[in-house]
Amino acid sequence: MRPPAVKLVVLPGEGIGPEVTAEGVRIAKTVQTLFEVPLQIETYEVGEIAKQKTGSVFPANASAACDQASKSSQGAILFGAVSDEPIGILRKKYDLFANLRPLRILKPLISVSPLKQQLAESIDMLVVRELVSDIYYGESKKGSTQQGRWASQQMFYSETEVRRIVRVALDCAQARRKDLVLVHKGNVIKEIFAIWRDVLLKEARAFPEVHCREILVDTMAMQMVRQPFDFDVILCSNLFGDILSDLGAGVLGSLGLLPSASRNEEGFALYEPVGGTGPDIAGRNVANPVASILSVALWCRYTLHNETAARLIEQAVEDVLVTHRTPDILETGCERVSTQEMGALIAQKMESLFTAETAEDAEKYFG
Repeated sequence: MRPPAVKLVVLPGEGIGPEVTAEGVRIAKTVQTLFEVPLQIETYEVGEIAKQKTGSVFPANASAACDQASKSSQGAILFGAVSDEPIGILRKKYDLFANLRPLRILKPLISVSPLKQQLAESIDMLVVRELVSDIYYGESKKGSTQQGRWASQQMFYSETEVRRIVRVALDCAQARRKDLVLVHKGNVIKEIFAIWRDVLLKEARAFPEVHCREILVDTMAMQMVRQPFDFDVILCSNLFGDILSDLGAGVLGSLGLLPSASRNEEGFALYEPVGGTGPDIAGRNVANPVASILSVALWCRYTLHNETAARLIEQAVEDVLVTHRTPDILETGCERVSTQEMGALIAQKMESLFTAETAEDAEKYFG
């Protein structure tokens, strides 16, 4: 008996979002064909495009579809990009507190990184970012005095919020190279990061093999560039994780290369490229879809629990990048391709890499 349908709700968003997300969907459909996944894809407009038509950035039909997917053990969202909402709404509504952002150099792109080759080829980090608290969701106030306008925004963390993201980071470190660094600014923001340090110290006792240490965020920004080989799992608050993962994308060579997964405690997840809407290149078919495609690889890994499919996508991406590039990562000797051409080439490469042994592996997941 076949398992119930795997529901993927696609929210392409604005700007380059629809362009890159379309290629992510192409790859998801290739996984569907090769691995015989009982996949059901539903697409809904959100953001400013939806607001112009419905008056809401997150229309009722999109909300209902996401609600339904969140109740399934294999439901997920594939997101594009928006300039504002509803991404914050989605994160808070479904409690997508654990944001995983892998920073791994793709071998064909070592020379695209601004770092020296011996440093670039060592990049393999995972940023674990808390996503539903911190200053982004803090109370905001403003006013004016004789000195002019003033404004404040609260930075808040509870012990419960910190504990659950710490546990996620420790689990990730246990499965990787068993090294975890807590990034904080405890020399200035003392009370908040005292909670982070105390919770990590306590929770780490259940992970004796994981080496835990800490570093100030400003020092971390410098060391990610100087000594990227020194880091494995990077545990961050919401604000610091946002900033450092974008720095990591710069170290890799392009925001168009960085995927992410945002999950809740039940395993429901939203997958999206880290980059924004790219309004300056929207509609030109030149945006890099690799981050969206690698986000689909994360969907295979974390939602479908199909490591074979995830690695097939990642290998196909690396193979194609040897000879074909979008403009943001173009180098001499490579053929320039469009957004759509890049997606098509990666899908074709997946099909050519798919072997009888791969098909046998598929039986473990959907047989």
